[in-house]
Amino acid sequence: MNSSFIVLSTRGVRSLNSHHFPAPWPFVKKGAMGQRKIGPMVSEKHKWPGQNREFPELNPKFQKLNPETLHGYTGVQPVGYNDPVTGEFVKVAEMTPELVVPDLSGFQLGPYVSYKSDVEIEKRRAAYEQKVREKGSEEVADLYVAEDERWPPPKMNAKTLFDLFYADGVRKSYAEGNYDD
Repeated sequence: MNSSFIVLSTRGVRSLNSHHFPAPWPFVKKGAMGQRKIGPMVSEKHKWPGQNREFPELNPKFQKLNPETLHGYTGVQPVGYNDPVTGEFVKVAEMTPELVVPDLSGFQLGPYVSYKSDVEIEKRRAAYEQKVREKGSEEVADLYVAEDERWPPPKMNAKTLFDLFYADGVRKSYAEGNYDD
């Protein structure tokens, strides 16, 4: 005879009884107003501005502890202090921020030095341009110049990739007469 009540272990040992594994959300919610929801419910209350959520360290207006020191706080360092005797704010000239800009009149270096003015780059560019003028075109000059001596370095295109990886094998096969490789 089957009964509808749950038999649990009296020794306090967890078993595989479904009573020990409740659903992760309530299927029946007592006192629910409106349409009953079955399944997980997403609450975005924590994203709303309001009490203890709206920048609590900068905006103490909603907090229970509302210290007077934070009433006019803007995050900027003060330029003085409150006198404890009179209660007045005393400005201190040394606490006032100021920009210190050096006078660069008569300074030899300019504010920006172009990366193109590097001596080695200029030497490479001049040598490569001389080789191009001597040979007549960049393609022919590239045959007589090492890879690291070109300036600017060659752009990668289909012809360059073919020349780097397959051209030697094709030339060798052509010289040997193997056309099917």
